[in-house]
Amino acid sequence: MNDAAASENSEPTIGLEIEDSQINGKKCTIWDLGGQKRFKSMWNDFLKNSGLAVLVCDSTEENVQETKAIYDRFANRIGSKVIAIANKQDLPGALGAEEVQKKLGGIRTYEMSAIRSELRDRMKQILEYEMDTD
Repeated sequence: MNDAAASENSEPTIGLEIEDSQINGKKCTIWDLGGQKRFKSMWNDFLKNSGLAVLVCDSTEENVQETKAIYDRFANRIGSKVIAIANKQDLPGALGAEEVQKKLGGIRTYEMSAIRSELRDRMKQILEYEMDTD
């Protein structure tokens, strides 16, 4: 399958995905924890030892509110910097990054459309920048 077809058929994370990567020349492990309720019990252990927590929402009013509730529930357990990704910017009616940032209580938020393959490098750049700044 070509890259464009793969990106158009991308599926949400179901469960847990783990990827070893290099960010700013340092080896790191990226834990992609699914948002399904059955996985929330695992979040505490991963969040308290993280270097950077990235909240990803789909930029709809409902999902941003769910993401805010998740953040509020775990905020005192996150031992790291927190940023947000306002995903699915390609969809009509998507809330922009500034609006999502306000609704999340000021958490720095970046716009993204994960199905657009040309933006994959942008995600790496965001992570590199955020891991380098306080």
